[in-house]
Amino acid sequence: MAGPAIKPRKPMNTPEWIFRWRGSNSSFFPMLLAVTFALIAFALLVTTVRIRVVMPGKSTPRSAAVIHLRDDVEGRALGQLAQEGGPFPSRFEPSQWEGLAGLEKAAMNATRYQPQAYAPKLRDLPEENQLRPLDLATKGESFFPKPPVQVGEIPNSAALKLVPVLYPLSGDSSAMPTGELPPFPAPIDGAMTSAFWRFLVRLGPDGNVAEGVSLEKGGEAGALELESWLHQVSFKPAPGKSARWLAVGIDFTNQPSHGPNAH
Repeated sequence: MAGPAIKPRKPMNTPEWIFRWRGSNSSFFPMLLAVTFALIAFALLVTTVRIRVVMPGKSTPRSAAVIHLRDDVEGRALGQLAQEGGPFPSRFEPSQWEGLAGLEKAAMNATRYQPQAYAPKLRDLPEENQLRPLDLATKGESFFPKPPVQVGEIPNSAALKLVPVLYPLSGDSSAMPTGELPPFPAPIDGAMTSAFWRFLVRLGPDGNVAEGVSLEKGGEAGALELESWLHQVSFKPAPGKSARWLAVGIDFTNQPSHGPNAH
């Protein structure tokens, strides 16, 4: 039978809850036994327990989408929208287009005043010989008859007024309006006619202008009036297309202010 436990000596008047840090005089065998059991248990756990670490798979699927655009009007329009709405938007420069000079020349020739060509009426020669003998020319008198003076009709500048005209720069040129253009309500001065106006318009399915932006003179005088006038122009409708982009130029020409050709 084991004897009673020996209580370690403590100083007098020491509370019971104070821990005694100084080692006791007990045997070292129980501590060695406890350490031995702990080492054996640790060795068993190391040799028997296997922990498998599984790497998580990637949650983002490796896939991509490709859109193939055909080389037609709708494909070029979608490609232009992708470039303008992408991270690096591009801008159409009409001055760098190769066909700009030809379009400007054709538009100026179409709007320039061209007088009516003179077409003489031919008459049949008489059957009998009516030639008279030639006399010597008298000094100071004209031998040959004077040609009749024909004066063409000169347009009255007071009866003319300046009106805007449209011509295509790029895009679908078949969408241009073929009928009469709406009247331009604002006054047209010399500064407006001397400028070269270019606009980028977005057409709806019904042919109306949904948006118009001036490419070069957005802040100049007359740009807002021309943009408002473009919203009144009716282009050719295209029910199967949601949106169309067209670059147009605006020039000015003289038209009669009254009569059958007045605008």
